[in-house]
Amino acid sequence: MMMSIYDVFNGGSKPFDKAQWAAQKQEQRKEAYELIDSTCAEMMTNGDSFRQYLDVQSRFDRYSVANAILVSAQKPDAVQLKDYSTWKQNRIYVNKDAHKIVILEPGKEYTREDGSKAVGYNAKVVYDISETSAAGKVQAPERKNMRELVSALIDASPVPFVPVGDLEMPAYYDSKQQTIFIKTGLSEEQLFVSMAKEVSAAVFDFKHNESRDASDFKSFCVAYMVSERYGVDTRGFSFDRLPGEFSEMDTQVFKGELNSMRDVLGEIQSDMFKSLEKSRPPKNKEQER
Repeated sequence: MMMSIYDVFNGGSKPFDKAQWAAQKQEQRKEAYELIDSTCAEMMTNGDSFRQYLDVQSRFDRYSVANAILVSAQKPDAVQLKDYSTWKQNRIYVNKDAHKIVILEPGKEYTREDGSKAVGYNAKVVYDISETSAAGKVQAPERKNMRELVSALIDASPVPFVPVGDLEMPAYYDSKQQTIFIKTGLSEEQLFVSMAKEVSAAVFDFKHNESRDASDFKSFCVAYMVSERYGVDTRGFSFDRLPGEFSEMDTQVFKGELNSMRDVLGEIQSDMFKSLEKSRPPKNKEQER
């Protein structure tokens, strides 16, 4: 009988059976893809499931969409994932009954029947730090003040900002003028959240040739992930009503939409990180020790 996606091959005292191991890995991979598809189907119509995925992708912004979906389906509260051997190399030990999370990692390149190149993916079991001997040693992320975050978001924008006193909305990206207009008098959190959405819209338009109207919901999602990442209050975001076209999308098309959100998130995060690092005060000798 094939082992489930949550089982790991353990030969124990039995001799290693390469054929059995390969069959098990193939089954794990198959079940991982099935889990991705079934989770996508739920995310297309369920706001809670969709938001749960966004939470995971915001924490694991370097993970592929497929792996963020897998983590969301298996352990949505995960914060730091490594495989058994990597934890052990760090002198951290995985609990005996630890919850296993299966993700996909790139394997060898192969040639399709049409001659094109592709990369195969293999199933990989990882564990969250909460399931290890370091569970009580999780370091809380360093909190940035709102002024630093707003400044970093300005640096991440591909277009300039212009303050306006009588703007009807908190912020608005005008694609014709390639400018983001900001209403004066906003609180710092209102300012950050509003800017995050319009910077996302500008990146979609300016770098990905996707109009502001076409990317409106995706910009909303990216703004949520950026805000969530930096601990900004996200209670004003609601995913109770997802776009109607989601429920009619092919899974691959839906994942394509998620991929474009992840790409824009990655660009903004990268630029913000560089900006925040530049503003970080230099370490003194005591801190370096």
